[in-house]
Amino acid sequence: MFSPLADARGHRHLKSFQHHVPVKEAEYVMRKGIVCRMSVAALLALAMATPGCVVPWKKYITLKRKYDEAVRELAAKDSQLADANTRIDALRDQLKAKDQLIALYVDKYKDAGALAQKAREDYERLMKKLDEIQRLNPGAEVVDGTLIIKDELLFALGSADVSDAGKKLLQDVANQFKASNEAIQIDGHTDDVRVAKPETVAKFGDNWGLSALRARAVLRILAQAGIAENRMYLRAFSMYRPRLPNTSPESRAKNRRVEVMFFPPEVLAPRQEEPKAAPAPKPETAPAPAPAPAPAPAPAPETK
Repeated sequence: MFSPLADARGHRHLKSFQHHVPVKEAEYVMRKGIVCRMSVAALLALAMATPGCVVPWKKYITLKRKYDEAVRELAAKDSQLADANTRIDALRDQLKAKDQLIALYVDKYKDAGALAQKAREDYERLMKKLDEIQRLNPGAEVVDGTLIIKDELLFALGSADVSDAGKKLLQDVANQFKASNEAIQIDGHTDDVRVAKPETVAKFGDNWGLSALRARAVLRILAQAGIAENRMYLRAFSMYRPRLPNTSPESRAKNRRVEVMFFPPEVLAPRQEEPKAAPAPKPETAPAPAPAPAPAPAPAPETK
């Protein structure tokens, strides 16, 4: 095969040869070399024109170009697939978070539904008890779960002492509720007629005192009948929560009342006992005490 390096080497040998041979012989050798180079070039051109050498090379170039394009396309597809997998993972995480949130709401609504069902059942039990009290005491009223007792069923005029009929009514109330755990609210109400009699003023001061002491009297009777005191509390409203306008004797009679309401036990936490005060320190030396008078007998507990 023809090579420029080989040609250069031949040229150097030829020049060296010219120093050792006659001129004519040198010219002959040079012409011979030129012919040889021309022959090699012709042979190379012929080889390049031969289909068996050129066509595989072109196929190789074409196939390599297609291979490189396929590699680039495959790399692009791999990148797209990785991006798609990343998006799928993100969507899967979002779906999981939504499922967890939905589960929380489902549990919440289940709890709310259970609480609502329990509230309905508790209200139905309450109304059955109040209906029984009203059946035994026709003068009592039941309005929206509240037991309304007119003052004439419990007290004499201007008094906070519960009558025998009132004690019987309150015993019926205790029989229905002493075994349960409802919180019991007792509200005292009066009409707008001012307290005027001297003996009534001395006992109650005004309608505030009258309404408070009547509610307190009801609480005491219920406690004596078996309801725990820490389940009860009282309020007094004087004349300021009338059922009807105080425009007639009939409406005033409806406004003079005690209302008893019942709530779930969570409404009223049990009262805590107050801590006892620490005893005062004794002095090291105390003087001899003077003889004390005989103690008076303790008063008997109040009963009404």
